[in-house]
Amino acid sequence: MTFPSQATTTRNPRALFLVTVLAALISPVGWLAPRAAEAGAVIDSDGDLVPDQFDNCSTLANGPNQTSNQVDSDLDGYGNRCDTDYDQSCTTTVADFGAFLATFGTNSLGESDHDGSGTVTTSDFAVFLTRFSNPPGAPGPSGLVCASCSSGVPCTP
Repeated sequence: MTFPSQATTTRNPRALFLVTVLAALISPVGWLAPRAAEAGAVIDSDGDLVPDQFDNCSTLANGPNQTSNQVDSDLDGYGNRCDTDYDQSCTTTVADFGAFLATFGTNSLGESDHDGSGTVTTSDFAVFLTRFSNPPGAPGPSGLVCASCSSGVPCTP
């Protein structure tokens, strides 16, 4: 490829611009050169290896190293690990306690199995009790933008 001489480019601003653009395009450090990704900080508040923006339970560990690995049985966008609102009323109430008791001791990977062990046990009750005694008892928090305790629309990452 031949470029105009320096003398030509000093007399013609258009030619100078064209030469500059072409040089930048074909230069190994120009616009088309590969660049390193420039990502911001990844926040993982609970240290479960799932970034908060994708974590369906961002304050309690429920990542790939836990048996409750992002399980969300009712698809409301809140992981079982921090969702004790079984009737989708947006708060944990006595009605939810009744639903929990109905599954206690059973082999279930349902919503009341908060630790993902496959059986609803006293460790699941401890999670339920913590959510029940901490007003307002709403599920979450979740980093998923589609999370909703009452919409009825499935929320999957």
